[in-house]
Amino acid sequence: MSPKKKIQTTTYNNNGGNSSDKNKIVDTEYITRNKRINDTYTSTIIVFSLFFISSTLSALYNRILDCDEYMNYWEPTHYLLYNKGLQTWEYSPVYSLRSYAYLLLHAFMGRLLNPLSNGNKIILFYLIKIGIGFFTSIAQTIFYRGVKNMFGREISKYTLIFMLFSPAFFLSGSNFLPTSFSMTTFMAAYGFWMLYQSSSTPLSALSPNESSNEAIYSVFLSASSVFMGWPFVIVLVIPIALNLMIRNGFLKVFMWALLPVIAVFIPMALVDYQYYGKWVIAIFNIIAYNFTSNHSGGSQLYGIEEWPFYFINAFVNYNIVFLFSLLTIPMLVIFRKWSGSLKNLTKISIIYTLCPYYIWFGFMTYLPHKEERFLFVIYPFIALAGSISFYIGLNVLNAIVSKISGNNSNIKKKKKDDDFKLKSKQQQHYNVNIYYGVVNFLKYLVIICFILLSVSRIYSTYVNYTAPFNTLTHLNNNVLLNGDISNPNFPNHILKSNNSSKKSVNICVGKEWHRYPSNFFLPNDNDGVEFNLKFIESDFKGHLPKPFSTLPNGTAIIPTNMNDQNKQEFDRYIKPNECSFIIDFDSPTQNEEHYVSDTVNWKIIYSTKFLDVAASKSSLFRAFWIPKLSTQKNVYNNYYILEKNIK
Repeated sequence: MSPKKKIQTTTYNNNGGNSSDKNKIVDTEYITRNKRINDTYTSTIIVFSLFFISSTLSALYNRILDCDEYMNYWEPTHYLLYNKGLQTWEYSPVYSLRSYAYLLLHAFMGRLLNPLSNGNKIILFYLIKIGIGFFTSIAQTIFYRGVKNMFGREISKYTLIFMLFSPAFFLSGSNFLPTSFSMTTFMAAYGFWMLYQSSSTPLSALSPNESSNEAIYSVFLSASSVFMGWPFVIVLVIPIALNLMIRNGFLKVFMWALLPVIAVFIPMALVDYQYYGKWVIAIFNIIAYNFTSNHSGGSQLYGIEEWPFYFINAFVNYNIVFLFSLLTIPMLVIFRKWSGSLKNLTKISIIYTLCPYYIWFGFMTYLPHKEERFLFVIYPFIALAGSISFYIGLNVLNAIVSKISGNNSNIKKKKKDDDFKLKSKQQQHYNVNIYYGVVNFLKYLVIICFILLSVSRIYSTYVNYTAPFNTLTHLNNNVLLNGDISNPNFPNHILKSNNSSKKSVNICVGKEWHRYPSNFFLPNDNDGVEFNLKFIESDFKGHLPKPFSTLPNGTAIIPTNMNDQNKQEFDRYIKPNECSFIIDFDSPTQNEEHYVSDTVNWKIIYSTKFLDVAASKSSLFRAFWIPKLSTQKNVYNNYYILEKNIK
């Protein structure tokens, strides 16, 4: 847009106001869209602090809802830190689907934070999650700044609110998953890209070199999202790549892209060579596993879902904002006249910004294998799209109010009685204020409803699914005393002698294998005593992990009895009578043995309530916490620690 071009549209003030006020708002939006908004240091720190508080709460109270997180990331990271952990088939050198470089980033964070843990791995576990949330908060701040510069203050304000209180970010922002990493890096990449877009206008305060830096950051983070995080997000890099190549030329963008190849991709290959003992490109292997036609298994072995799956998950984690986001493109087309500051953007620039959302949602919905975490990367765009729809909707309502007030004014001008005219104008002003008041009431009502539904969802996930964390925390801190065998209260009677030199404490899980939060919740081996997680048979007949080799080159050793077909391997199990403790959720409908009823062999030393999903028929009351009703409608049974009776 030329800086001399006069704006022909009207931007409606959500707080009402006369025509002169509206003209001032148009001028303000014009400057906002064409001149860089240089937020103060204080305002940026405030925004970051708000995001970091939210991320820290997520780290402390969000639970592992996907077993892939603990098995494929927490366990091998524990191995890198303590030379002990469970290995899944994906880390077998035969398949090598996962890169150790991603793990090493978090292991390095763990080593830095370890002095703060006071020797308690559970504390270190939470510190690492807080560290992950810290970087998520930085990315959210960059994204917010990008939205503010490209779309204006009003839309950025709504985006801030929707990201800050969203259950989506609460459930994803502190997770140790490649999808969370890709969400964070991709969110920052698009934030820098939007800053680049807004800083390359004629009235920008930035020099061309400063503007180019933001484009370089965007390219670097986009590539890192693909290399280090989740390779499938490469389809979301296309809009940024096309835009930058059109504006800067293919050669320049190609040179920019060489930086992440040199700084990220090549070091990853070297790291994986070191750990797998051979040259491995893990991102190629995982793509081949999921998409090559000659593969006999693939991701579909782990469950397929019908097309409404993502619509349901997006709604429970974004509630009414998700519904708004579905209307964004139609509203931009139909209500273009009332789109306010968005009229200063070309349609193609808006499409560039929002298309990752629609591309990814359609792509993921098409694939048969679906998981909630696959949506993580587009969570920022749902917030942005919902904010745009909300903004346009408010503009349309204010336009209606303006139209009504204009018609009333014309009618009143026909009155000749001065006293009556004065009263009419006063009444008109009063009525217009009421109309604008109704619009503002609706605005705040929507925001409050979003926040209440979000808090309800977040609280529901905590209340319903926190029992495994509480149980293992109690076992480690209050029963096993964090492995302090010199403490007179340590339960020495449960030590089992395997041979003359070693004793072990076997903590067993059966059907609860997928809720076990990792070896970070068990003590380190200490003074010849081993603390081991063991599996006992249950109705689950799939493939379970096994311990990494403890030899110096353990990651390069091909483990026995591994397969990529999700077939059961029986060497994973021990007999219940070999267990020191059993962690179990007892449900009346389970097919497995009710160990809690076997009072001859087992005694209860701890119990807490846990949601019985199969017996709780209402998905609404499971997804959202509704006082009194959720307690009445949901069914809760006990999560136990059972200690073996020593005879």
